[in-house]
Amino acid sequence: MAESRQEEPAQAPVFVDQSGLRSFLLRRFGWPVSVVGAILAAAMGGSLIGVQSDAPAMGIPPKPSYVPATGPLSPSWP
Repeated sequence: MAESRQEEPAQAPVFVDQSGLRSFLLRRFGWPVSVVGAILAAAMGGSLIGVQSDAPAMGIPPKPSYVPATGPLSPSWP
């Protein structure tokens, strides 16, 4: 047999900022953060497009040749 279920009404929000102060503070804080982010993005883009494209190459040291160790600190195999 089918049971009849009654749906409960949606609960009202717990907190509603009627004064709009929270929204004002978030917007006031958000603008400087957005400006700083835009400046950083522009700096990163400028560094990718940068003028100095002929940077000095890194000198990679030559790989030392393998010399078998001999002496008092070398492991001895029986």
